[in-house]
Amino acid sequence: MTVLVTGGAGYVGFNVVEDLLANGREVVLFDRGPMPPSAQRAIAPYAKQLTVVQGDICDADQLTRAFELHKVDGVIHCAAVTSGSEREARDPKSVVDVNLNGTINVLDAARRTKVRRVVYSNSGSVYGETLYQGLPRLFEDTSPPIPIRLYSITKQAAERTCLRMRELWDLDVVSARLGNVIGPWERATGVRDRFEPHSQLVSFAASGREALLPHREIPRDLVYSRDVAAGLIVLLDAKAPRHAVYNLSSGQVWGDTMVAWCEALKTVYPGFRFRVAAEDETPNITYSDQERSLMDMGRMSDEFGFRSREPGAVWAGFLDWVRRTPDFWKT
Repeated sequence: MTVLVTGGAGYVGFNVVEDLLANGREVVLFDRGPMPPSAQRAIAPYAKQLTVVQGDICDADQLTRAFELHKVDGVIHCAAVTSGSEREARDPKSVVDVNLNGTINVLDAARRTKVRRVVYSNSGSVYGETLYQGLPRLFEDTSPPIPIRLYSITKQAAERTCLRMRELWDLDVVSARLGNVIGPWERATGVRDRFEPHSQLVSFAASGREALLPHREIPRDLVYSRDVAAGLIVLLDAKAPRHAVYNLSSGQVWGDTMVAWCEALKTVYPGFRFRVAAEDETPNITYSDQERSLMDMGRMSDEFGFRSREPGAVWAGFLDWVRRTPDFWKT
């Protein structure tokens, strides 16, 4: 099976590409932006399995040609504009064009070329207001998505479009709602406005800046980027998924992760300084100050036996990657 990964040079997309290549798969990396040098080196041993196509999912003809030329059998659709409030106020059209219209282009190209399955990489942010209503867990079939920001509004609209086209076009589409992803390859690609605090902290440590942590850390059900990639591939390869929508997170609370991660980073950057900001100081590391519900992982675990890694294993893997890619943080 030849798998095309949209947004394959981006955060989640490149984790997917790495996993596919490492397991002997033929991959078409489709992205409008280039890979950083560290990413190019990481996949250099798999050059014979990989085709890189620089293209834009908003260009329907270009996208369809890529599907046809490379005889694509499966798609993992990761391309998106992860927009913040400033971009949404300044340029809402581009967010809609990529996140919704680009998804329609992917679905249409898959239909025209008879692709076996499309996996849509969605976001748990589509739950929106439901995230903060005090529910212990969020279930795919009973917890209503009430998206707030334009990013999550367009991601929810794209998921609903996937499900509608699944019905109208008899297209095999599955959507995965991702939790808070942490791990390798998060970077400024021009379409990612918000960065997880773990990546912020690595950047501070690598550049010699002191990190001022917020006064309170809100526990989250974080999920490792490597596990997200594995979960998306599980959905791609499953013979007959019982559902059209799956949560893909850890489903467990991670507490006090910022201080633990800072201490771990000191083993790579001994001079790294960090502290909790004083009451009269403004933190320079940002993360949410709202408590939110856990995303239930029953469908992924019960149907496929999927389990995400425990925090200790995540720190070890993430830290090993930080050590091996020092030049990544220079950019």
